[in-house]
Amino acid sequence: MKSNKPKIAQVVCTYPPYRGGMGRIAFEYTERLRERGYNVHVFTTRQSQDIEDPKYVHRLPALQIGNAGVMPSLYRRLSGFDIVHLHYPFFGGAEPVVVRKAISKNQGLVMTYHMDAVASGLRGAIFNAHTRVMFPWIINRVDRVLASSRDYIENSFVSEVAGAMDRVEIHPFGVDLERFSPNNKVTLKKDLYIESDVPVIIFVGGLDKAHHFKGVSVLIDAVDNLKEQKWHLVIVGDGDLKQTYQEQVKEKKLDQQITFAGNVSDDDLPRYYQMADFHVFPSTRRAEAFGLVAAEAAASGIPTIASNLPGVRTVVQDGVTGLLIEQENISELSKSISLFLERPDLVERFGHAARLHADTTFAWDPLITNLENTYDSVLNQQSKREYN
Repeated sequence: MKSNKPKIAQVVCTYPPYRGGMGRIAFEYTERLRERGYNVHVFTTRQSQDIEDPKYVHRLPALQIGNAGVMPSLYRRLSGFDIVHLHYPFFGGAEPVVVRKAISKNQGLVMTYHMDAVASGLRGAIFNAHTRVMFPWIINRVDRVLASSRDYIENSFVSEVAGAMDRVEIHPFGVDLERFSPNNKVTLKKDLYIESDVPVIIFVGGLDKAHHFKGVSVLIDAVDNLKEQKWHLVIVGDGDLKQTYQEQVKEKKLDQQITFAGNVSDDDLPRYYQMADFHVFPSTRRAEAFGLVAAEAAASGIPTIASNLPGVRTVVQDGVTGLLIEQENISELSKSISLFLERPDLVERFGHAARLHADTTFAWDPLITNLENTYDSVLNQQSKREYN
């Protein structure tokens, strides 16, 4: 018996096993919608020949540009879908999606706007040109713009495009609250040769150039100011910048207090949060728009010290579930870490509050229901917008 539910395409520049927030959200949407009976397919770039995917994940050849890629075949491959859900930014992928929308206006187009694309140097110049010239053309053809928070979208490039905010809906990202949960029965410290009475600080994030804004070097500089205190920093993640950070650690003689854990498995990741006393999230740019890792830390019952950035400050509540600091302020970050090291009672109180915040904000089931409602609304509407 044929399902009367819409056929949905998720279009995203990266996808697991690559570690990154955009791909992870596309994965969660895909798997959770399929559990509810939707026919969902994923279209992403072919970054490796050795990945075994289910039949509904399509890795297309592309002219690679960092984590994005020019994918003209998308135009043809998206034929027959009722809804196309574009995860943006996706340079080279967004354009064929929107060309198809311009021609096939009955096909619903939903965009999750993950972040502003910002960079320095030549990449920054290219991003800026794209934002000025192409971005208004793209976003004016989208039926709905989904954002993880009102705070971020009002400070993003979207707010600068006339009429775009009228189509914005707020859809926070979720966390598996059973997988990420508080648990004091952890032996991971012993496995990593960390003494049982030493407080553990955790950082989780990509160590590649695409995630240069994660603030790892800032964090290393900050803990270098705390050599008189007892602590151990565990850095979870991998990438082409890892060696640079390891050299920074070696130069500062912090080898014995900082562990690079690499890309831990999805099964093991919750154990790392559970082992930690608190999480640090020192991102340096507004390319950081939400912070799934901060939500995972909250679900695990530990507080976060984070940069006071739009979007991030909706995940981390200053003075309630963690502390917010000025981005790239090494001194302020050092003081906040020192405070948590000196006040385990504060860490415990913030950790309890973080878990409560996660329970009420990041549960997946109601978030997926809201996404279903958005899809239904798009399919039921008669669009009267004039395309510029």
